[in-house]
Amino acid sequence: MFSSNTPIKSWSNRRVWVVGASEGIGLALSKLLIEKGAQVIVSSRSDRKLKENFSGLAHIQVVDVTNLNNVISVVKVLTEKQLMPDAVFWLPALYDPGEILKQNPEDFSMRLQTNIVSAFHIFPIVARYWANNPRIGTPYHWCWFSSLAGYRGLPNACDYGSSRAAISHLAQSSHLELKPHGIDVSLVCPGFVDTRLTKKNTFKMPLVMSASKAAALTLHGLKNGRFETHFPKRMSWFFKFINLLPLSIYLKLMSNLR
Repeated sequence: MFSSNTPIKSWSNRRVWVVGASEGIGLALSKLLIEKGAQVIVSSRSDRKLKENFSGLAHIQVVDVTNLNNVISVVKVLTEKQLMPDAVFWLPALYDPGEILKQNPEDFSMRLQTNIVSAFHIFPIVARYWANNPRIGTPYHWCWFSSLAGYRGLPNACDYGSSRAAISHLAQSSHLELKPHGIDVSLVCPGFVDTRLTKKNTFKMPLVMSASKAAALTLHGLKNGRFETHFPKRMSWFFKFINLLPLSIYLKLMSNLR
């Protein structure tokens, strides 16, 4: 299969920043990267959770990604300590399923600040630093986490699905723009992963996997140089198929399933 990124065969001695590392896939991914020899920087808003899981194992850097001034300060600290990463995994996301008519605008705004607006706080700063400090050999790498929910409109997940679709679009756009600057960009689209967020779902979730399995599949995708890593395959290929349907047929199909 065509590799649109440089395959990452080894994480030994790479400096990796996992943003959203306090729980779920971010937590599992950080632990796996440490096992594979990476120098890991872990970030989230929860200092307590980071210390519980990573004291003595990784550099802990608390950051509120929704606060631009805080982000700028954190990046300045990493730069001064010569800890700027050569790879970043971006996982911040909030999710609260429910019908549009039962949601509050304030809650929508809060979730979208975390899910998509905050990406534009950190990403341009780090990407500009990378472009101005070319890396010899292996390219820099930014890995976005989206979701199968971002492939097409789904009921009861309007803000989450919209933000995931936006992340996917951002990943594609930035991949095209930054490749000439020695920066690889990839996208991960998981299905249902057993986390605090998916426990909010009241319906039966098919093919649920552990966060550890999702982390392993993510690194496997990057090892193969894929732009997009999607899983579980039985679900993700189904989503890709229905994404090819004419919109009128898709809307009719989803209306019948409600």
